[in-house]
Amino acid sequence: MVHLRVALFLMLTSYKVGGQEPIRIDSYDSLMAYLINGADVRYFFNTSICGPSTFTSEPETPVFGGEVKMFVAAHNTEEKQGQMTFSQVQYIDENRKDLNEEIHAMWIVKEWALVSWGKPGFFMNNTDDLDVTECNWTKGEGSIWVKPHKEQKRLESFKEIQTLLTSGEEVRWAVNMSGCKCPPDPDDCGDGSLGNTIKDFNIMKDGSISFSSSMIILLPFSWQYERLVAYGQIYQNNTANFMISYLDPTAWNDGENGLTLCPITSDSSNSGGANFYTTGK
Repeated sequence: MVHLRVALFLMLTSYKVGGQEPIRIDSYDSLMAYLINGADVRYFFNTSICGPSTFTSEPETPVFGGEVKMFVAAHNTEEKQGQMTFSQVQYIDENRKDLNEEIHAMWIVKEWALVSWGKPGFFMNNTDDLDVTECNWTKGEGSIWVKPHKEQKRLESFKEIQTLLTSGEEVRWAVNMSGCKCPPDPDDCGDGSLGNTIKDFNIMKDGSISFSSSMIILLPFSWQYERLVAYGQIYQNNTANFMISYLDPTAWNDGENGLTLCPITSDSSNSGGANFYTTGK
């Protein structure tokens, strides 16, 4: 069955999208660049061809894939190597009585993807069945690629973003914090990035556009789940604010909050700031 799934995956990824071949990503820096540029990034992992799992005596070998929705990442620098995380959450009903959630979490450092999976329960506090393996995604132990869309373009103003959203379109956002301000020390935002797609939004009394994104992440050193919530607000003066909260998964409190103030950037080099794009879909 696993080989059948792999054959099906290879067949499906051989087609052209709008006359364009899917682009295989083969380095961490390329992955970061595509995500910051609002690209439609997809992934596929067959853990049976990765290293042995770490924690269980009878390891599972999940085969799964999807679209990178929300992500959080740090860029490669001379002082430290970049790290990126994203996850996939699905509801499952294995026994037809006990509804649960299953999480596949990817933590990427250079060519290695630390792939974990488990059924944490609705309060995300059960790590008893957590399993993990390492996959070299640049050497065929997993695939990450870009699905090109000819209609995708950068949105350079509040007006453009508002027009797209209020006409029923989705908008992709990606923040490069190096071009933002982070009170109380405005110049200490670090070199992180995060992003997702705006699908739901509110128009506020002052005319600004608010939206939110969330993700469950697995902390790879403490092996605990954590909720990440980002609250975004786009203003008519072509700026965007983001409140980023890391919360205890059980009580939704005891978290760290950080405010990021960004200009909407029109710079194709992505030197920093809040980037918005049409999805092109």
